[in-house]
Amino acid sequence: MTVRAALSLGLESAGGLGRQVRDTARKLTLQPLAPYSAAAIRIGLGGLYLIHLLRESVRADRLWGPGSPFTADLFERTMEARGLDGAFSWWYSLLVTDSALVFWAWYALAVVASALLMLGWRTRAVTVLFWFLVVAFYIRGSMANSGWALLSLLFANFLLFIASGRHWSLDARRRARRAKEGKKAAGSRFVFWGEETEELRRRLVTVLHNGGMAMIALQVMVIYASAAMYKIQGESWRNGTALYYSMMYDDFSTFPELSAWVASHGTFAALMAYVTVFSQMLFPALVFNRRLKYCILVIMLSTHIGIGLLMALPMFSAITIVGDLVFLPTTFWLAASRLVRTARAAPEEETKPPEPVPPPRNAADAGVGSTA
Repeated sequence: MTVRAALSLGLESAGGLGRQVRDTARKLTLQPLAPYSAAAIRIGLGGLYLIHLLRESVRADRLWGPGSPFTADLFERTMEARGLDGAFSWWYSLLVTDSALVFWAWYALAVVASALLMLGWRTRAVTVLFWFLVVAFYIRGSMANSGWALLSLLFANFLLFIASGRHWSLDARRRARRAKEGKKAAGSRFVFWGEETEELRRRLVTVLHNGGMAMIALQVMVIYASAAMYKIQGESWRNGTALYYSMMYDDFSTFPELSAWVASHGTFAALMAYVTVFSQMLFPALVFNRRLKYCILVIMLSTHIGIGLLMALPMFSAITIVGDLVFLPTTFWLAASRLVRTARAAPEEETKPPEPVPPPRNAADAGVGSTA
């Protein structure tokens, strides 16, 4: 008896629980979880990092380049203190150069990699290149990093294991075009080692994809749960005055008039403070409930939009929204795609000119001279 047959016999003897475990394990190795959400995360992360690089291009030299106050000597001593002066020191010091030409060459490559990742061109290779550059930028700017930089680094790490180019990408379009032309799909490979080994490879890719998606989901839940735990330790969050004091800081005021309006309505500010704390605390439990999933996601979306508008943290809000996309099922994305197609088709039908009516070929066709 083989090991596989023995395991099957043991699971069958365990009854319903064994069959459920077997079905779940089979599903996790054969069915990729949330492939559309993976594509949305890829587009969101690549697009946000592209916006970040273009926005910071006017001061990139002072943040990461030769003009940074974080000089090469200070950088080396910091890396030694952190124990990062080992085999990968060349990687971490990639942007530590006195040559403006070298720095801007790496910067341009990061811009191109972000754009290609967003478009989904050669996704597997570009994802590795994107991760390589994100790590280099994060280490170089460690003295000025924010929550946005940390989350982009974490999501770039997890994106390495995710098959994010199967939908909404240039790779997917190329595969569809070749399949339509009757050629070999671009995603398939010539099997050198036999069908069984190829099946093992496909299952390994699926397992890595599902593991990467699970890690993103876990990371998002840890962020919300830890944020809630820190908030409830503060007296201002417990008595509902935290948002009032936040609105009073000029450094966190994108629209002073709007912040003043929120601060002037104490009951509203207190209610929003309590909603923020309880939604973050209950998020890990409610997000897996089919009926309450969308409610809690809408609440978190509103919270992030409020943070981006009122507290001058647009990039942090945007990257957390991208992380929330991991919880949206495939049915949601398919329904959204149908709505988009319907909305795009309606104006085309309205602007489409009416088809000309061909002239009658005889009197009977024209209804003239009919005796009926």
